[in-house]
Amino acid sequence: MDTIEVLAAKQEIAELHYKYAEGVDKKDWKTFQSIFHDKVYADYSKWGMGAPIEMSKEDYTHLVQFLFAKEGLITQHYMTNFLITVSEDKAWGDTYVFARHKIGNEVMSLNAFYTCNYLHTSNGWKISSIEMTPRWDEGEDVVKFFNIPDSNPTKKSYLLVTATPIMEHHDALERYVGGIIPMLMQAGGLPPKIIKQDLSLVGHQDTFMSMIVEFPDETSSKAAKAIFKSEAYNRLVPDRNKAFSKMNISFYSDMPQG
Repeated sequence: MDTIEVLAAKQEIAELHYKYAEGVDKKDWKTFQSIFHDKVYADYSKWGMGAPIEMSKEDYTHLVQFLFAKEGLITQHYMTNFLITVSEDKAWGDTYVFARHKIGNEVMSLNAFYTCNYLHTSNGWKISSIEMTPRWDEGEDVVKFFNIPDSNPTKKSYLLVTATPIMEHHDALERYVGGIIPMLMQAGGLPPKIIKQDLSLVGHQDTFMSMIVEFPDETSSKAAKAIFKSEAYNRLVPDRNKAFSKMNISFYSDMPQG
C-alpha cells in the first residue's frame, strides 16, 4: 500500500469510531451495527462487564442496545487519539474515548481507550475485535447507568422475537402464532408477553411487535432451541414467511459479571 492508501484507510477506520459514538448516543442501532465485521470479539472484562465473548454483529448490537436502554439515559461519546497501523487488508490500534452518561441530575464520566482489530471487506473497513481498557471513571456509581444483569446469573434464557406483520395475511399470522406458542409452552416456557411498538422516539422503526418468552432452566432452553430445527416448525415456515415482512428470532441469557 502506498502512503495515500494508508492515510485513506486510517481515515475510514477513524470514521468507524465516530459512527460508534453517533450510533450509541443517538440510539441509531442500524448505524452502530454497520461498523462491525460479521463476527465480533468483545472484551469489557477490565471494567467488570463479564468474560470476553465472540458473537455475531447482530447479537453484539442487541447486547449494547440492551445495556444502554436504561430509562432516561443520555450519553455523549468522544473518540480521539487514533493510533492505527495498517497492513494490507488488516489493521490494529488504539483509540481514546471519553464518555459522559447522565440520568436526571446524576452524571458519570469514563476515561478509557479501545484496542481494536480491523478487517478490510468488500464493504470497506470493519471492526472485528474491540477491547476496552478503563483509565478511571468519576461521578455516580456506574451500575445506575446501565441495564446490568445480576452478577450471579441464573440458568434462565429468554426468547426475543421482533416482527412486522402483514395484516392482509391475518389467517397465516394466526396459524403461525397458534402453532408456535403451544410448542414453546410444551418446551417449558412461561406464558409469552406480546407487546407492540406505539412510538419510535429515536432511531429506526424496524419492527411493529415483539414477543418475549422466559425459559427457567437449561432443559427448557435446550428444548425451545430444538423447536426451530424440528419438522413441526418447518411446517409453520410458509405461514411465517407469508405473515411477516420482517422477523428476528434470538435467544438471550443472563450476562455474567466479573
